Amino acid sequence: MNERSIDQFEILRELGRGGTSVVYLVKDKANGRNYAMKVLRRDDNKSEAFEQEADQLQARTENLRAEAEVLQALCTDEQGSAACHPGIPAYRECVCDEKGEFAGFVMEYVEGRSLQKILEDGRAYTVREAAAAGLQLCGIMELLHGQKPPMIFRDLKPANILVRPDGQFVLVDYGAVRKLRKDAATDTMQLGTDGYAAPEQYGGWEQSDEKTDIYGIGAVLHHMVTGRPPLETGLRPLQEILGYKGESRQYAEMAQILLRCCMTAPSMRYSSCKELEKALQGVIKIDERTIPGSQERGWKHFILLINTAAVCLALALAFGVSAVGVKTAEYCALIETAANETTLEEKKEVYQRAAALRPEDPEAYICFLRDLMEDCVITEGEKRALDDVLFARVSAGGLWGTAAGNAEGNLERMRKKRPGDYAALQMELGKVYFACYEGGREAAKQCFRNALEEGGIWFGDREMAEAMEVVLGEEWTGERIGAWRVLEETAEREAEMSGNGVFAAAVCKTAAVEIALFADRYEEAGADPEKLKEVVQIAGSFVDEAESGRIRVPDRLLEELRTAVDSAARIVNSPAR
Repeated sequence: MNERSIDQFEILRELGRGGTSVVYLVKDKANGRNYAMKVLRRDDNKSEAFEQEADQLQARTENLRAEAEVLQALCTDEQGSAACHPGIPAYRECVCDEKGEFAGFVMEYVEGRSLQKILEDGRAYTVREAAAAGLQLCGIMELLHGQKPPMIFRDLKPANILVRPDGQFVLVDYGAVRKLRKDAATDTMQLGTDGYAAPEQYGGWEQSDEKTDIYGIGAVLHHMVTGRPPLETGLRPLQEILGYKGESRQYAEMAQILLRCCMTAPSMRYSSCKELEKALQGVIKIDERTIPGSQERGWKHFILLINTAAVCLALALAFGVSAVGVKTAEYCALIETAANETTLEEKKEVYQRAAALRPEDPEAYICFLRDLMEDCVITEGEKRALDDVLFARVSAGGLWGTAAGNAEGNLERMRKKRPGDYAALQMELGKVYFACYEGGREAAKQCFRNALEEGGIWFGDREMAEAMEVVLGEEWTGERIGAWRVLEETAEREAEMSGNGVFAAAVCKTAAVEIALFADRYEEAGADPEKLKEVVQIAGSFVDEAESGRIRVPDRLLEELRTAVDSAARIVNSPAR
């Protein structure tokens, strides 16, 4: 391997670190370009210990050198020329320290976000999007498994996957890669990450092979679809975790694929990534719009992030270059552009252009919705801008008609062509109006009513919308306190899945405030006092969850919720009652 001095690079900042190594963003002083450099980790407060453990230091050095050799092999074709897969960071060269000894290696700097961070931020992946991501991972694994001998990655997890702005998934950290040995019975070392590693990586009863990486792909896709890591879900069937009834063919197909990927016995998994790839392609080809009442959509639209744009681009590539693919790519590029705009007017204009290209698609509206509720408050100006995007019709060059002057605006077209997505969008609008827009109760009520009128509404959404109609109404009956309980429980489940607790906090706060102010009116209407206490207790348990940090709630909203719960608790637990 060619080696250059580490001094020929300027360290700009740290990108990440593990137990034995650290990755820096560096600038090559010779050409001024930025790269990523991976070197052995030597913390100042541990440098003496590192030097004392000479044998361990040597082992770490050899492991890092082996990783460089793996990356170099993957980025070289059979003729010895550089030819790197877009999902693998391009290897550049090794570097040595001031003594001339191997210190690490330099590779392509991948601009993008960690899939781990994207998931932690609440990114909602639909089944179709996860299948498209799985195709990319299969393509990368096929390159590793096609080496002679095959290379087994062994550490597939969201933290080792970067998502470029164009939607390309890039696999990083090849330190756990092992060459398959046909004569070996087991691995010599147990490596992997809890939850994502296949059972054979721990038990020593069988060596890891291509099916080990298939297990890792399944675990990653399971996390993307459920929004929760495997250690929380136990990789249980999707129906058990998400409570979905299986009306969607895509959902049912993906559930079976993930179940097979993550079987304990390797022989029960897909035999190769090619076989898994074929199954995932079948999921993407399913057109749910042909099935009445069945719509493929995410369960967490409320916290859909801008990465929708990147995944849409990946889908366009997966389907091949076509007029539809180009239009999809342009649509997604506009969404990404809008996310980077700084002023409300600029964002609105770009989102309008995106809506003009695909008025029946919900992503542009939901992404704008998320932008506006970043601070958990929708102002009057933001509400008007949102209405402009929702109800106006635009061409690629600008606004050319509004719903007031045109009977078929954007939402009406969505309602006719994709009623399930229309209902889902109305649900998210209702949640945001309820939680973030002062005086938005009537608007929220209308949105939930709109959702209920569509036949394709998911059963969980229907339950929530029906309860919302009750609590937003003016009638005080015993049914009202039951509706609050339903809302608390469904909203909390959603918050636990996504990590975003804004809507759930608003529900719990409003329920507690009503009980604190109108406990007597509830009892006059025939509500059981014990039911009042249960609603307050559920709200109190949500406060504990939010304070633990497992669910994100803005400090101001959390303080308001805490105050409301304390007041309601004093009322319902008063000895006078």
